[in-house]
Amino acid sequence: MKHPRFFLKICAVTLTGALAYSCIDDAYDLSNLSKKFELFGNSLAFPVGYTTIHMDSVINGLNIDASTLSVEDGKYVFNYSGSMDMSGLTNAISDFKLATISPVTTPVNLFDASSHGGTYTMPAGFYEEYTGSTTINLPSFTTSLISVDSIALKNAIMQITLGSTGLGGTKLASSISITFTALDNNAEYIVNGVPKTTWTIHMGETCNVGINKLRLSGSSPSLGLSETVVMNVAGNGDVTATGKTKMNITMNVLDGMDFNTVYGKVSYSKTGTLDPISFTGLNEKLGNDDVLSFYNPSIQLMTEGNLGVPINFNLEMGTSNSKTGQSRSLSNADFTLHAAASPVSSVKDTFLIDKTYGTDQLFKINPDQINLGYHFQTLTNTSYDHFIAKDSRISMKYAMKIPLQFGGDLNIGMSKDSIDNPIDLSKLDNQDNLKVALTLNVENRIPLSLKLELTAYDENHNELFTAESGSIAAANPIDPVTGFATAAQHTSTEISLTSDQINKLKDTKTFKATFIITSNNLASFVTVQPSDYISFKIGAKTEGGVQIDLDKNSSN
Repeated sequence: MKHPRFFLKICAVTLTGALAYSCIDDAYDLSNLSKKFELFGNSLAFPVGYTTIHMDSVINGLNIDASTLSVEDGKYVFNYSGSMDMSGLTNAISDFKLATISPVTTPVNLFDASSHGGTYTMPAGFYEEYTGSTTINLPSFTTSLISVDSIALKNAIMQITLGSTGLGGTKLASSISITFTALDNNAEYIVNGVPKTTWTIHMGETCNVGINKLRLSGSSPSLGLSETVVMNVAGNGDVTATGKTKMNITMNVLDGMDFNTVYGKVSYSKTGTLDPISFTGLNEKLGNDDVLSFYNPSIQLMTEGNLGVPINFNLEMGTSNSKTGQSRSLSNADFTLHAAASPVSSVKDTFLIDKTYGTDQLFKINPDQINLGYHFQTLTNTSYDHFIAKDSRISMKYAMKIPLQFGGDLNIGMSKDSIDNPIDLSKLDNQDNLKVALTLNVENRIPLSLKLELTAYDENHNELFTAESGSIAAANPIDPVTGFATAAQHTSTEISLTSDQINKLKDTKTFKATFIITSNNLASFVTVQPSDYISFKIGAKTEGGVQIDLDKNSSN
């Protein structure tokens, strides 16, 4: 703004007469006369200038990263976005491995030919059934990540191989078979692509049985199979027996153990921090006692994943002012991320954190840094059926919005420092009667009240005096929904200098001009928009006259 120079131009006009009396004719003896007199003894008022300040030019003049500030729905909004690192959980799931199942070999005792001596030929029509059972002990699979209840296996194949002791003949495969029957529901068996609880294979064969799911129960989980071996000899010589004969059953899970989904109780927690966000757009313009009252900053959290575990999430958001050491933090920003309904489905959660959580308090310390951290913990409530899939994924993004909407306790000063004083007033005598004022006729479409303040400093930057205008009314009325001003407000006011302040102008080296901005008490909140403006018709008036002491000026 040009208002300080306008004011000093007024002073220059007022002092023009003083420069005309720099030389005095020696022919006149004026030693016995008072050499003090007054110029411009009548009051004067005259226009000096006109200026309009638009909000878009003010905002563009701030040191703001253009990528963070945009106009949305007609209002300025600071935007920050990013993601939370949830890879710790997904990595822990990816690192989860199943313990292997050890091979099992089980004999089933068959025909005892010991009493026949040597090799005995089983007669045609011989029929006998023999029974046995196999128990496959299972590892617990439980780790610090998950207490496993059941597992959907990935390409798990149990290979069953049949061998014999003491048996011979040309037709063992057609004469001897074994039927397996599951004794429990601790596994889901797949034979030839079909779920089975009973299946039959013949001597000498190798059978691959798929295991789709394991269910762990009891303190020592296991799989139980009953076995019924049938010896049915069709012709003489088909089967021979020597001594005590046996069927030897070997069961081995091939290629280790892998899973698609593990069911149980997942226990995992993580605390993390994000890189701080520098917030310097307004801070560099604010003083320590200013109050930056943003009405409703918000942060939206968006999660998506197929994790079958509910998660308690706490957002640890805060702000800090490096100059004052002050800091503020959110309160009770705790949320539950819902579990996916199934391993093949995805679930999305969206949470909005706004002034009900204290976001409006974060910026009242005039912060220059926004800090983001988080803590999440899987829930172990027994009402949830937890699961983690091999391809578990979860992501979290955030979008922070800080609209230029201001609350009722806004009180900030926007200053311009080091405006040089362009006029040398050292030859001016002290004034007893002169008064000067800068008149302001203001049209304000900005929905904020303000005052204009001028502060004078000497060459050592010591404050000499401060003069301020009266209050400039905020725009009115205000739309209660958007906070936008719908009409301008007019105010006439002035900045007046007393004679004492005019005398101090002789020592003035620089000025500081400050807009003291406060809230609009006619609305609960207001919103600044690019089209807002403030127009000044600037004039000047004087009262009294300039006093000149000829003795001080006679040497010139």
